[in-house]
Amino acid sequence: MIRILFTHYGDKQIRGSERCLIDLVKHLDRGRFLPVVWCNGEQLAHEMRELDVLVYQTDFPILFGGYDSRYDFRGFRALVRQGEDIVRTHAIDILHANSGAPNQWLNLVARRCRLPLLSHLHSRYPLRDRFTLGLHHTSRVVGVSQPIIQQLLDDGIDPGRVKVIANGIDTEHQDRAEPVNLRPELGLCAQDFIAFTAASLIHRKGVDLLIQAVAKLRRRQLPVHLVIAGDGPEKESLQALSRQCEVEHAIHFLGSRDDVPGILRGGIDAFVSGAREEVFGLALAEANLASIAVIAPAVGGIPGVIADNLTGLLVPVDNSVSIAQAISCLYDHPELKRKLGDAGRQRVLDCFRIENYVAHFEALYLELYADTSRHLRPFSNISARSLLGMLAGAGKVCLRNTVLSKSTSPASQRLPLRLRQS
Repeated sequence: MIRILFTHYGDKQIRGSERCLIDLVKHLDRGRFLPVVWCNGEQLAHEMRELDVLVYQTDFPILFGGYDSRYDFRGFRALVRQGEDIVRTHAIDILHANSGAPNQWLNLVARRCRLPLLSHLHSRYPLRDRFTLGLHHTSRVVGVSQPIIQQLLDDGIDPGRVKVIANGIDTEHQDRAEPVNLRPELGLCAQDFIAFTAASLIHRKGVDLLIQAVAKLRRRQLPVHLVIAGDGPEKESLQALSRQCEVEHAIHFLGSRDDVPGILRGGIDAFVSGAREEVFGLALAEANLASIAVIAPAVGGIPGVIADNLTGLLVPVDNSVSIAQAISCLYDHPELKRKLGDAGRQRVLDCFRIENYVAHFEALYLELYADTSRHLRPFSNISARSLLGMLAGAGKVCLRNTVLSKSTSPASQRLPLRLRQS
């Protein structure tokens, strides 16, 4: 029995990284692996207890992070001590950090307890965070897509310590979802074209681009409606944008919904994303599983999930015109919409099943458990190469920011001082 401490730092709600952790723990072979979960979110803690998993819930101060805990060295030391106590109490064999932040204190816990530390990253991190969280110094790093791993490779990390494991979907659970028909709820008829998205209402998700695309289509008299499942700090500004574009009657905010799998099976026409940054796109794959064609920008890890003109239509990033054109294409060609959706379902079944996802992690746990050279010690995995890579990256960032600052400053400010004064 290999005992694994899964540590997660995240939001209060269950989003992509939380869902990935829940599915991983749920499908682990409990005859070989015993999970213990340490997290900061009540909702995630509740979900794990429902799976009969022992849970520790703690507020996690992040050094050099948010203003409230930026210099909370006392809280950081307390986290290290608590981590060591959990390890000793449950005879933990492997530490699994399910996001970047926990690596900051688990690095010390692993070194003091001589354990392997697996860093599981669901997003890209700026250079400063890669440094302060110690992402270069763990035993192994797993990214959900190549763009995440590429950052660390560019920093000089040993390629043998990084690996891509694409997210998996519990296809049987999704297929059992009771279909939810939104048309009666929203007062829509059979002829209305429903473009659906499930996303946090934040700038990075690009919901504003979707509203602008629908406004363009409504001006052409196309009966397109955008249905949005999700909540976030930009909700009011997005509602104001829909009023400004005079399409508030065609934009439907559902708020956070627990029945998204049912909605995907309930007769929507297309799944749309306006994401400005997305390292995987789990919701896109879930839409494909429901035989729904996907429209999404070709950014980050999305091209690894959605095959252009095969399971969906990829568009340029930050481009509402292209999104509108893609929606119009599916509206005008229902046979293409069905073809893309059917191919999307088959691709998910072939490439993104939860069984494959879990099998990759179980093999990695067995490797880390058996290979004692992967177990961290006081000065292991701290290489001059990666440190030099980070310094070089910092220099590039500073240079780029300097060039950008000069290029975006007023023309008069870019003139020599003598000419500016004249």
